[in-house]
Amino acid sequence: MLEIGCGEAGVLKAFCDNGNTCFGIDLSSSRIERGKKLLTDEIQQKRICLYAGDVHDADKFEHLFGQIDLIVLKDAIEHIYDQERILSLLHKFTTGTAAVFLAFPPWLNPFGGHQQLAGSFLKYVPWFHLLPRKLYRGLLKLCGETNTQINVLMEIYETRLSISKFEILLTKTNWQLKKRQFYLFNPGYEVRFGIKPRKQLELISDIPWVRDFFSTAVYYLINERSS
Repeated sequence: MLEIGCGEAGVLKAFCDNGNTCFGIDLSSSRIERGKKLLTDEIQQKRICLYAGDVHDADKFEHLFGQIDLIVLKDAIEHIYDQERILSLLHKFTTGTAAVFLAFPPWLNPFGGHQQLAGSFLKYVPWFHLLPRKLYRGLLKLCGETNTQINVLMEIYETRLSISKFEILLTKTNWQLKKRQFYLFNPGYEVRFGIKPRKQLELISDIPWVRDFFSTAVYYLINERSS
């Protein structure tokens, strides 16, 4: 299996322990190095391979093309500017019958701007990321956010991935939806904030646009569309 945006490879460790050969790619070389230190045995045994770099670097990752049965992008695709390009690229890695798991927080949800990463009280303010770009950046600066924090938050602001946009991109890039699950409370919040996961009400999940405002995460399982 392959995880794009693997960080220190905690997810890969779980798959490796279950008998899978795992590969991870992340733009952050420092996170990859930490992962290598944490997973020394798995890496020496070649059960996990970690790479620092851009997944679009074909020369670096061509040896993985056509080899992958499962691809994971968890809380990663909302950070990528050209989402159509990455979804198209995934086909090169797969065996042809592969599945892809993706999870992301819809842009319009109360904390869809990742403001929980802020250093000021703004981390507790819902929906303020929906302000116009200049006003949003100005408020971040006024409240004392560092340039690094501002750059990270503006990165999310520029990508703005909604549920409808994502599902349109799936069709354009020849993926078909196999399963999806909306969450009122993101399962990731349990580790970060001690909030138990809670699935979204079906009534809300069935209403386009409205569900974006009240679902803090959507989990997708997709596979390649039959020709």
